[in-house]
Amino acid sequence: MTDNWTNIAIEIALFTLLGILYYFYQKKKIIHYEENKKPAIMGYLLQACLTDKTDEKQPDLDAVIEALDDYVHGKSATPPSALLKMFASGTQCSPELRDIIHASLEEIGE
Repeated sequence: MTDNWTNIAIEIALFTLLGILYYFYQKKKIIHYEENKKPAIMGYLLQACLTDKTDEKQPDLDAVIEALDDYVHGKSATPPSALLKMFASGTQCSPELRDIIHASLEEIGE
């Protein structure tokens, strides 16, 4: 009878230890995601801008693409939020890209 209680106690201790280890693993994963959230979203936004670019000259879009590229590659420390807002409110921005920009800025909290 005591062997059953000993086995149950060992199993409870083992599952508790595994649960604690899993908690810290998930916490580390979430923190890592939050640290890399802005560059990842700006990378997706850069891809959207490059997809929207046409053969015509678009100096405003080119400036946005350069600023996003600088931020994604670490040449700039801050995301170009003001430039993105200004471009999205302009007439050269397509409605689809405008929606993507607003959703991206909302996601990073700016």
